[in-house]
Amino acid sequence: MKTVINLESESPVLPDFPDYGICILESRHKRGFVMPASRYDFSEVMLILEGRGFVTSGKTRHPVRKQDIITVPAQTPYFYEDDPAAPLAMLCLCLRPPAEYRKVLEPVLPARFQVIRNINLSREVSSHLRTVFFEQSQARRYGTSVVVGQVLLLLSKISRRVLAGPEGKPDPSAHEIEGIVRVRDYVARLESTFHETETIESVASRLKMSPRSLTHHFRQITGLSRLQHIQQLRLRHARYLLAESNDSVTSIAFACGFEDLSNFFRIFRAEEKISPSEWREKHSSRKPTPRPIRTAKRLRSTRTRAKHQ
Repeated sequence: MKTVINLESESPVLPDFPDYGICILESRHKRGFVMPASRYDFSEVMLILEGRGFVTSGKTRHPVRKQDIITVPAQTPYFYEDDPAAPLAMLCLCLRPPAEYRKVLEPVLPARFQVIRNINLSREVSSHLRTVFFEQSQARRYGTSVVVGQVLLLLSKISRRVLAGPEGKPDPSAHEIEGIVRVRDYVARLESTFHETETIESVASRLKMSPRSLTHHFRQITGLSRLQHIQQLRLRHARYLLAESNDSVTSIAFACGFEDLSNFFRIFRAEEKISPSEWREKHSSRKPTPRPIRTAKRLRSTRTRAKHQ
């Protein structure tokens, strides 16, 4: 058995490679999972099973969520940041083929770091990964051949989809690529400006594109509409403030960019199924300061002083 399973991972889990250089990891991050910027001597293909967060490579911080596919070439530095309320869980295909398999696998090994959001491809990748996972957890005849064959199919499908562009469309033009880069920068800036109020028209004007193009590129990059993504960032910060501060719910709603308190309550309850106050009671890390106890003796002395004054 060369699968590696960690159901409460606090830090990255490393593969245990068999002689043919292919290993499947299942990693379910524990709350508080920490990953420093890391680079490995093997390639990776990861499928997000649950949770949400971010993966950073170079200067780009990509939002990730369930069913996203991440490809990482060998020696590429990257790291994950989990949403504290929804730690990530993933299947990870690790590839370090020896000489006898390299000639077959090398043409389809990941060539660049990328986050792929394509529901149909995710289903196919999931099927191949689970077959590899099963074969590696059993001592079955021809298991190595099955694993190598499944991995070749998986990598070939990813490579073909990447060459075809999103959903099989032609590669984007230079002008479209420039627009995508500007929207990616805007998505990254939202991490620290989500509380500001700005219309989609003013953002599009600043990015020198139409609101329709902004909406299209934004959904391609994040998988969400601009409003949905901003709401997720605001809710994430609201959860942090509710757990770590003594600020009132009203102040927290305002600080996170919700101008209407009732709107904040509605959106928060729709996401968490409970009110902000109830969520704070369950998750707050700050203990209330106990009030001093006034003993009977102290009360009597206080009354005596009051009487003589």
